[in-house]
Amino acid sequence: MLIDILTEEETRVLGTLLEKSLATPDYYPMTLNALRNACNQKSSRDPVTEYDEDTVSLALSGLKRKCLVTFIPYGSQGNTYKYRHFLEDVRFNLEPPALAVLAVLLLRGSQTLNEIRLRASGLRPLESLEAAEAVLKELAERTEPLAEPLPKRPGWKEPRWRDKVRVHDEARAGGAGPAGGAETEAPVSAATGRSKWDEFSDLQLEVAALRRDYAALKEMVDRIKADLGA
Repeated sequence: MLIDILTEEETRVLGTLLEKSLATPDYYPMTLNALRNACNQKSSRDPVTEYDEDTVSLALSGLKRKCLVTFIPYGSQGNTYKYRHFLEDVRFNLEPPALAVLAVLLLRGSQTLNEIRLRASGLRPLESLEAAEAVLKELAERTEPLAEPLPKRPGWKEPRWRDKVRVHDEARAGGAGPAGGAETEAPVSAATGRSKWDEFSDLQLEVAALRRDYAALKEMVDRIKADLGA
């Protein structure tokens, strides 16, 4: 198999490396401390974790044995490493949009098509729901599928997709509504045919994407100022 079944910790570490390689390539490969902090981010993660360095190191060792990450020595000591994933290698045959979608699935679990499109677009542009669905179908129809659609369940307004690289907790796969419990039906807009919760979720995702874009732009400006000695 190209990708053996991963533990939850390995899934989080691999998803984080994949996300950062697309979002902040100037800071990639990653040090152990940077990787731990990124795994434990409060945003763009479900669930939020509190991994220590030993947990991340153990996950990295597992991923290395599965030929999914490499350790790159750096510094003068010779025993300090940075880490990079192998998912961009030709053997996986994954284009950047597929890598972005896979990163989102690894970091957030099951999601609707629209959630995946909006979140993955922060890493690589996906111009439409059709484009996102095409990427997901390609991942699902591989000889060794990396994603799968979930049948619509009671309380779900839309079907969802999830990765196929780990054993999923079916209780969590049921999903939760905005208040943290089971989803409840919300009023549907006559103009759009979508619930108010769906529209609110879209706005949250768009705001998050704008914040990421602003942070990246500010970072670029700061680097330019530093280069100019401002």
